[in-house]
Amino acid sequence: MTQDLYLTTDLMIYYVEVGTEFTNTYGDIDLRFYNSLLSMYEKAIQECERDRALYENFKNRLSTIVHEASGIGWGYHDELEDLFYSNKYELEEEHEN
Repeated sequence: MTQDLYLTTDLMIYYVEVGTEFTNTYGDIDLRFYNSLLSMYEKAIQECERDRALYENFKNRLSTIVHEASGIGWGYHDELEDLFYSNKYELEEEHEN
């Protein structure tokens, strides 16, 4: 794997984007599939929490994934939403408002 944090995080997010798009196109998959996507999304969030600039760069894509997952089963959307809104930058923004 590359040592470039930006490229690595970009690839992680792309993986989740493609998995979410696949489900929206072809229908519900299984729990193992969603657990894999959730694990990668969580890793991407963790990487973004290490660097605010990285988070700001990927924030829209991370948020879009949550939006696009609405209606997908197995608790997938709920867990994505929890991960996104519980990251430290979203929590900071929430406290500022």
